[in-house]
Amino acid sequence: MNETTKSSVDAECSKETNGFPCFVPAQRILHLISSKWGIQLIYMLMENKKLRYNDLRDKLQKGWKRAKISDATLSTRLADFTKEDLIKREVYPELPPKVEYSLTKKGEKLANALQPLIDWTINVCHGGE
Repeated sequence: MNETTKSSVDAECSKETNGFPCFVPAQRILHLISSKWGIQLIYMLMENKKLRYNDLRDKLQKGWKRAKISDATLSTRLADFTKEDLIKREVYPELPPKVEYSLTKKGEKLANALQPLIDWTINVCHGGE
């Protein structure tokens, strides 16, 4: 989390919460992963470790054949997740430019936390208990 985001969360969490925990950070992350293609993006990077932009887009579209992710949406999601320090954007000094995306340590922790939810959802959707 960058300093601006951290200070805004601290300010928000310092407001009266009537004895309840502050859920601002959780709400922000849940909003991000529930955004269009959010959870799929985390899942794809969890499965593939490092991907270039076109490879990531292609794998997302092959994995979810009924939908097509636009370049604008993918770019926005990558920027959003990068801003929250969940995805790392690594630029290599080459020509043509090479950029790879991967989960940060924080992103890996999020992916690990999401895995039971993903497993539960798959089980329920396929008639399990």
